[in-house]
Amino acid sequence: MEKIGVIADTHNVYDERIDLLFAGADLIFHAGDICKESILDPLRTLAPLVTVLGNNDMLTGYKEIERRECNGVRFFMTHILPYKLPTDCDWLIFGHTHVPENRMHQGLLLFNPGSAGKGNKGAPRSVATLHWRNGAWEPELHILH
Repeated sequence: MEKIGVIADTHNVYDERIDLLFAGADLIFHAGDICKESILDPLRTLAPLVTVLGNNDMLTGYKEIERRECNGVRFFMTHILPYKLPTDCDWLIFGHTHVPENRMHQGLLLFNPGSAGKGNKGAPRSVATLHWRNGAWEPELHILH
């Protein structure tokens, strides 16, 4: 696995530039607040999709938490950053705030791609890709102007 697309908070908005940014992805994570199931259709044509429910989702068949291991790195994904952080993962991917975040906290990487639908607190709309380089996942934030 060499590339993962990361998206959150689409809120019924799909920017076609995402197709280009996520082209060649081996997997896509959607960290919730999809709102309308059909928003996921273009993502499904690009790569296998792992999705969690957001606080604005009324969809069925999705969980609040998903876990995946990619190249030996353990990912935990949920929509809202939990008060008690898990200790059995390397990355925690979340959405909800509509603001990108990439920081270490007690050995856990907290990562939010921002909102693909609507920015918040001055943050622009954004998505991210993770690239496998030198034995680690390196994030790249993509601003959707």
